[in-house]
Amino acid sequence: MLKTISLVLAAALFALPASAQNTKPVAANQKQCDDQFKAADINNDGVLDRTEIGNAKQSLPASLSNKDRVTRTEFMAVCSKNGS
Repeated sequence: MLKTISLVLAAALFALPASAQNTKPVAANQKQCDDQFKAADINNDGVLDRTEIGNAKQSLPASLSNKDRVTRTEFMAVCSKNGS
């Protein structure tokens, strides 16, 4: 009986970190994406123009880095999917 309780407790301890990791990333990723967009949007107009995209090319998702114009909505959709 003690062996069974120990095994259940050990399994629970190993499962906790994995489940805890799955609860935060969505909010954290959205915050990171939002911060990343704000940093790239130098003129704060809610749209990344060709110059802003060129300046932030290293940190942009690859599918957006060759566009002429990227809206905040478009950026957030791609960034959130990539987990950037």
